[in-house]
Amino acid sequence: MEEGSPSATAVMMAMLRAAHLLLDGDPKIFHDRLALGLCGAGNEAALLAALGTVDADIASGATSGFGTALTRYVRANAVMRQRYTEEELKKALERGVTQYVILGAGLDSFAYRRTDLAPVLRVFEVDHPATQQWKSIRLRELKIDLPANLTFVPVDFERQTLAYGLSAASHRSDLPSFVSWLGVTMYLTEAAVFETLRYIASLAPGTEIVFQYALPESLLDDETRHLVASVKRTASSTGEPWLTEFEPTALAAQLKKLGYAHVWDLEPVEADARYFAGRTDGLRTPPHSHLMKARVGHRAK
Repeated sequence: MEEGSPSATAVMMAMLRAAHLLLDGDPKIFHDRLALGLCGAGNEAALLAALGTVDADIASGATSGFGTALTRYVRANAVMRQRYTEEELKKALERGVTQYVILGAGLDSFAYRRTDLAPVLRVFEVDHPATQQWKSIRLRELKIDLPANLTFVPVDFERQTLAYGLSAASHRSDLPSFVSWLGVTMYLTEAAVFETLRYIASLAPGTEIVFQYALPESLLDDETRHLVASVKRTASSTGEPWLTEFEPTALAAQLKKLGYAHVWDLEPVEADARYFAGRTDGLRTPPHSHLMKARVGHRAK
């Protein structure tokens, strides 16, 4: 990642959230009206042109329409995972949680969209300093003020730990938190993934995490393997290769060993039934992508 530049993945996810409002039918899965400005495209025409270029690059050497179909899959995933996470955060707030930690925050817009929650929720955006530097400049250009309840937590994981970064940002480890970790685990080593999950499990009982992970190819059908291969090629070409995938049952068992008392897995079939039933625009959850929610339990004395 270059100094002063956001990750390519962060930019793409913001572009896809913005494109959902332009390209997909009603009802919208998720409304992020700040995404267009944050992604840096400038205007709707520039956004659609940029996405058209991505479609063409993906489709190079593939069958007609493959690029469009693939980006529709990825776009559906981008908005579905955000909606699910914020629905689960709402439940956590009702339980009395007052801290929200966004790992790999990228160009997430939650804190700027939900300023109504400033009196009751502290938000910590954790990401690489380069991405946060670019985002800060973009927010100033858009004349979007930083909410009083928001703290940027710059962490270069090659030099610092998550524990150090959050502690320095005055995060309260003795109070429950809600943690989101979307679109990140596949780019890390398995050891790095479990290091983060282990730290979250050490936080106060009642802490919850929602994170996204990908299935191994052995669990996918031929069509999905073809789709995932294209996603991986695109990621590698931007310098962010996929490194890690998980089998759901084994992953849930490992989480319980770490101290998570409750684990829920949102499978694509369930996500489709919940968010995409009856749609005519072709949106549905990519079969390789799962969301897992886990809650830290009380420790034996």
